[in-house]
Amino acid sequence: MRTINIAGIQTEIDEKNIEIGKISLDMENPRIAFFKDAQPRELLTQEEITFAIVNKNPQAFNKLKESIESNHGVLYPIWVVSLGSDKFRVIEGNTRLVIYRDLSEKYLNDPQYKKIPCWVLPQTINEDQMNFLRLEAHLRGVTEWDTYEKARYLYRLNDKEGYSVKLLERLTKMTADEIKTSIQAFKYMEMQYLPKYGKDPSEVFKFSYFVEYEKNTKLKNMMKRNNQGISDFCDWVVEGKIPRAQDVRDLPEILEQEGVRETFVKKGYDAAMEKLEVIKPDKTSRLFRNIERVIDDLMELTNLEINEMKDGIQPGRIELINRLYTVLRQTKNLIEGK
Repeated sequence: MRTINIAGIQTEIDEKNIEIGKISLDMENPRIAFFKDAQPRELLTQEEITFAIVNKNPQAFNKLKESIESNHGVLYPIWVVSLGSDKFRVIEGNTRLVIYRDLSEKYLNDPQYKKIPCWVLPQTINEDQMNFLRLEAHLRGVTEWDTYEKARYLYRLNDKEGYSVKLLERLTKMTADEIKTSIQAFKYMEMQYLPKYGKDPSEVFKFSYFVEYEKNTKLKNMMKRNNQGISDFCDWVVEGKIPRAQDVRDLPEILEQEGVRETFVKKGYDAAMEKLEVIKPDKTSRLFRNIERVIDDLMELTNLEINEMKDGIQPGRIELINRLYTVLRQTKNLIEGK
């Protein structure tokens, strides 16, 4: 037994290897929230939860499965809560438990996958502590948790369970602006986009469009002046008028010019950019548009991403930034005749 701090509360936990048959999957797993909401019943079976976990992102699931199989086990214990009577429920680690179940069937005579390493939480743990563990695990988790799922969970905690933005800042290591943008973008999708265009699971991949929209104050003000709003933006997204989420950043320039704006509404982004090139050629250079986007993206790096690079978690990203810095310095010297 050991004692650790979970959401400000000293909590006794125990590390055990537990038989996988004694552990149930968590129906409150944030990764399957969209699947759960689309079901007619409130309660899901273990088989339905398994299906949702495997099919949410098959590529990520298989990648993790290959890693666990080649390593002959998990690197990190999963978190479970005791239900009494030698039964447990996963709080964090649902995907790894499903993979162990698969591998135990594949390797019937291998005892390695019959039990899984667990951090066992007491029955007395409260909901705030479980939310804390889910946030910590999923924001820095073993498998990728997409931005839509993060936003959904932040919205639930903020709107339904009364977590303040300040508290979420502390729990997530995100800034207040990042949290507010994420929650508002989720509201646009949940209340405007999805009810109008259906609950197709693939539509959640459009979430980044609404993040770009929410961050772009100039765009929202310009649309307001043109008697347009979020409903029009939803139409543009579903009609394919905006090919990529990053293209949302060019909409203020497009909507500012009357003829270009009309072309966009009729034919979409690419046709509008061709027309804009005649009026403002500097705004349509692919190279310099990409430079503007890189600048914007670098300025919007989250504290979490920066801290991960500081900690050496993302060495590939640091290498790219160093290469970019070298090329920019060389180009600047050429321009200045040095």
